[in-house]
Amino acid sequence: MQFIDEARFIVRAGRGGDGSVSFNREKYKPRGGPDGGRGGDGGSVILRATEDLSTLEYLAHRNLVASERGRHGSGNNRSGERGEDVTIEVPVGTMVFDESGLFADLAAPGDEVTVARGGEGGKGNGSFATSTRQAPKFRERGLPGEEREVRLELRVLSDVGLVGLPNAGKSSLLAALSAARPRVGDYPFTTLTPKLGVVEERGAPNPYVVADIPGLISGASEGRGLGNRFLRHVARARVLALILDASENPEGAQSTLLAELHAARLSGKPYVTALNKIDLLDEELRGYLRETFPGAALISAESGEGVAEFQRMLAAKLDEVRGSESAEAMPDGREHRVYRPTWKGLRIEEEDGVYVILGEELERLALKTDWGNEEGVEYFARELERRGVVTALRRAGAETGDEVRVGETVFDFK
Repeated sequence: MQFIDEARFIVRAGRGGDGSVSFNREKYKPRGGPDGGRGGDGGSVILRATEDLSTLEYLAHRNLVASERGRHGSGNNRSGERGEDVTIEVPVGTMVFDESGLFADLAAPGDEVTVARGGEGGKGNGSFATSTRQAPKFRERGLPGEEREVRLELRVLSDVGLVGLPNAGKSSLLAALSAARPRVGDYPFTTLTPKLGVVEERGAPNPYVVADIPGLISGASEGRGLGNRFLRHVARARVLALILDASENPEGAQSTLLAELHAARLSGKPYVTALNKIDLLDEELRGYLRETFPGAALISAESGEGVAEFQRMLAAKLDEVRGSESAEAMPDGREHRVYRPTWKGLRIEEEDGVYVILGEELERLALKTDWGNEEGVEYFARELERRGVVTALRRAGAETGDEVRVGETVFDFK
């Protein structure tokens, strides 16, 4: 399966079912009355994080994900069946974005978010019967479900992220540290996808996850090379391990790495430094590196020299970071945005001679109105009168025959 860490598609929730217009016609019940049931709510679209997936490959070529609409109501006060939800499983670490920015961060197994909520079902005529309106012949239509374009971005979750320039030996080091077996060869290419390994023995007191991050080049923070694909995976790691090629300008490599992390606002992350390929150096050069990079680990992923000590260094750094997180009781950085009505009251504006009624409840009422049913239109007009909208329109200057708009519905003022 190909590793894909980004997908974009439209999610569309199901429309609510329409209410029913029905009257009880049973024998021996001459006054059975209206008994039309309400429509079922539309199904929602839900994203749920799972550890069973590691790529967004199966979503990369989807253009639309839609859930079922609710069924219509029927006689005898029978409600329509609710539309079935669509639940999409995504890898742990998936971030969800919409046109407004971050929508949700599914950072733990089982995390889920509703990205498109199903529309509400409409009431049947049985719901509108009153002592003065005993035989209503109208019902409500179901509301449309939410629809939006979402972008999924997978950021690999790891305790330690191996960061280095291409051909620094990160893949070989991952193989030496853990049981992971990334493809390693004698070629000057970089890893294109993150590889994960678990370190759980040979000197590591507690298991931890190490990620071989795609190779960094100068200008990555500006989008060069793998650019943001590199940076998004680095952002998830608790500790960074800067892997430098000891045989080829390690000072320049360290400067490039630190500069790119700073440009990406990741320079505050804790890190350790390791000089790889020391098996290619003599003792004099090793001594020079110890002086130039105090505290850095000198290792050889090829021969295994210094790898056990480096494992212990990583474990100690992780314990330090975990302790710091516990002491500070750092809040979870995940965001689950909850949509709430921005305007529950009533506001009237004039736009090019059209009077626009703004208010969530009235917009919903207009969507639910069956404009092909005369009684339904009369009920809408009475509701405008009852809620003071007609008076407000007159105060705003509306006269008989002027155009009025509520949401997408346009009608003449009377």
